[in-house]
Amino acid sequence: MPAVPGGTRRVAIHPGFVKTATSTLQRHVFPHHPEIAFLGLPAPTDELEWAIRHLCQADSTVWQGERVAAILRAAAEAAPPDRLLLVSYENFALHESTDKGLVAERLAALLPMATILFTIRRQEELVTSWYLTKLRQRIKRKAFIPFEEWYWLERREPHLSILDDLRYTPTIEAYRRVFGAERVHVVPFELLRREPAAFARACATALGVDPETFARLLSGRRENAAMSQRYFDFWRRFGHLLPRRLVRKWARRMPMHDGPPARIPLPEPIRADIARLVAEDNRRLAELTGLDLAGLGYTVTLPVPST
Repeated sequence: MPAVPGGTRRVAIHPGFVKTATSTLQRHVFPHHPEIAFLGLPAPTDELEWAIRHLCQADSTVWQGERVAAILRAAAEAAPPDRLLLVSYENFALHESTDKGLVAERLAALLPMATILFTIRRQEELVTSWYLTKLRQRIKRKAFIPFEEWYWLERREPHLSILDDLRYTPTIEAYRRVFGAERVHVVPFELLRREPAAFARACATALGVDPETFARLLSGRRENAAMSQRYFDFWRRFGHLLPRRLVRKWARRMPMHDGPPARIPLPEPIRADIARLVAEDNRRLAELTGLDLAGLGYTVTLPVPST
């Protein structure tokens, strides 16, 4: 039995992708919009937190579908009946999940008539942002790794890395197959940079909630701010010279966000490699959605080799 049978009430799922303002939406917009009953993550109860994580982390051999359905059903019944039920978790569409297509099928079985909101980002920026996010913990363990070295290390086994998430279309098409193409919406993160009100309006329209309230809640909010250039440069230059004890202490106490954010210039071989991975997929996605991805800076053609 589905957790929320089709036609009983409005339901939406925001599966990510990562590094597309997901944490900002989850902490500052979704829980506070008066037309939304937010079911996480972060979830309002430990039991619901477990259910949402289990949805994308559990191998099929240990999948507890009936328990997950019961938890979601109880959460839906406890929510005000006139509000949109919204489940949001970027790991639904992350390589760290058990299988992105399987997660889509599980969600479709549990919430069969849900509206789907995807948020995407230029892959070149996604890669550098992911690197800086993971670098925070590496610094604390005295395991700083330069960007180029990190990238080519990830490239050895891309199915185990963020590189497996750079082609958006296969995941989006999996949701279109199980939910219906008309229910799946895609909003580029770049709108948030260029015109925050347009990003808010696009997300709110996809979800069917008031866009002005959405924009007001989003305005000026930002979670997971990037580390500063100063912080990055210090650990890049001096981290390897310090004893582990000082590294652990200073990495925790040193201000991470003071000053302009760190910028990682993409070496040309890496830029070309990402283009080979994503150009055709971005063209397909533009055709599928009608979005002007090229106009938003997405790579849709392969670079011309230098002579």
